[in-house]
Amino acid sequence: MCRKTGKKVFASLLISTVLTCFVSEQLFAKSKNKGPELPKEEEGFYYGYGKASSAEEAEFMAKKELIENALTEELKTLKPRASRISVSDDSVNARLQNLKFSKNDKQGLDVTCKLKANKWAESEEAFRNSLRASLDASYETLKSGKSAAEKLDSAVSILNQLSVNGIYDLLSLHEGGDELYSKKVEGMCGTLVDELAFAISTPSGIVNSSTAFSVSVKDKNGKAVKGLSVKVSWDPASIPVAFDDADPVDGIIDIVKTDAEGNAEFSFPESDVLKGRPVTLTVSTAFSASKLATTAMRKFDARSSADENYIFITEDSEAYKTVLVEAGDFEAGAVDGDKKAGSKEAKHTVTLAAYEMSVSPVTNAQFAAFILATRGEEYPEFMSNPEYNKADQPVIGVSFDDANAYAAWLSEQTGDTYRLPTAEEWEKAARAGEQVIYPWGNDIPSKKKNANYNKNGKFKGPSPVGAFVEGNNAWGLKDMSGNVWEWTTSEFVTEGAETEEGVSSRVVKGGSWMDGPVELRISNFKTVETTEKSNEVGFRLVKEVKE
Repeated sequence: MCRKTGKKVFASLLISTVLTCFVSEQLFAKSKNKGPELPKEEEGFYYGYGKASSAEEAEFMAKKELIENALTEELKTLKPRASRISVSDDSVNARLQNLKFSKNDKQGLDVTCKLKANKWAESEEAFRNSLRASLDASYETLKSGKSAAEKLDSAVSILNQLSVNGIYDLLSLHEGGDELYSKKVEGMCGTLVDELAFAISTPSGIVNSSTAFSVSVKDKNGKAVKGLSVKVSWDPASIPVAFDDADPVDGIIDIVKTDAEGNAEFSFPESDVLKGRPVTLTVSTAFSASKLATTAMRKFDARSSADENYIFITEDSEAYKTVLVEAGDFEAGAVDGDKKAGSKEAKHTVTLAAYEMSVSPVTNAQFAAFILATRGEEYPEFMSNPEYNKADQPVIGVSFDDANAYAAWLSEQTGDTYRLPTAEEWEKAARAGEQVIYPWGNDIPSKKKNANYNKNGKFKGPSPVGAFVEGNNAWGLKDMSGNVWEWTTSEFVTEGAETEEGVSSRVVKGGSWMDGPVELRISNFKTVETTEKSNEVGFRLVKEVKE
């Protein structure tokens, strides 16, 4: 069967002398923008069209499209709703050895190829017979192989060949027969796949260049499966966080073989684009290693696969960078000269042990990695909002308990102890050893665009962490004022005030993108119920100093 051709009707354009110059110019402009007309297609032929930067490339594209058109039409006679067939470039080159085309070259870079349907049928029959013969050895191994690995690798080889050649649902097991090669192979290896168990050695979490990875494969009896080809797939994690990538980031696939103990080692990809962002590692059988794998092949891989989630942090990354704050007395509260300070900000002296303050608040990317690693069921609700879900924006919509849970996880991952700061620890770090109203000094934030606050003229929501360089304090801490309020562990209850039973509040510091300059003062604070998940409250952490 060949594709039904559509008739194109060309009529000459009559331009009356009464048309205005404007109309004439518009018609001329439209005529210039039209691409070259495709030739009239004849019955009994297959066609393909190509356009590229070189005539050679355009010709190859035209021939590839013709082959895919012919295969797709054949499949649609059997399955009217079938998707368009794609074939690999190697498959095209293999078929071209016995195909002769009529070529129509337009302007050097627009190529049309056509081929008689009966010539296609003759050549394709020979191609399929040759391919079927080349699969015989793999098929025999699948039927009588000594190990599950041998059988499965043979099945993978067969199905991949059928897939990349575009005949997964077209090639019969025997010449002239009705049983499909692919269905026969699928039926033979389904049980084998279901008896496999994959396990990844490295649990979900934070990894780096020294982290070792391996996969273990065993059968239903716990026996090691040696010599099995395993697909190792690294993909950007499916999370509601937006990264500033110009183009979609592709996953990276590798194939490794298990040793005598059923294990295979591998490393995190060298690609920088996957570092610093949550990724999912999936190990499975290797049916869908090809980009042209079918749905059935992908389902085989999913049946016994295992996965873990990571975030790769380089040694020089600033993602979890901290600044040491020396031990000693500190005078918290309003500084002299701060005329906006209220009575709740009265001076008081506290003695603090040494600690390290995080340079930046926790970002969406960092918090999403935590949710992934712990298999959390929910992300903060604001992560689904494109105004708030950029990877480098501070995470918001987190309760006091959410922040503490993240700190506990990070502590487990790193071996250090992370926690929320007290209000006084927060203030001491924000002042960086100086008696100032704001982290950058005493000037209001509008003078040098020091912070993200209401009507800052640059952002209408949380800004990327560190976007206001002029707002960094003397120790390099970012966004200590503005952007988002930050949780602390401190409580504040006005003397004589009644507290509703069962309701707990904590002090938050720093002001936010929704507040004015007065709220951004270091000594200022407000209290927030611990269960609240606000779009203006985030957090940063303290790392305790080891003795």
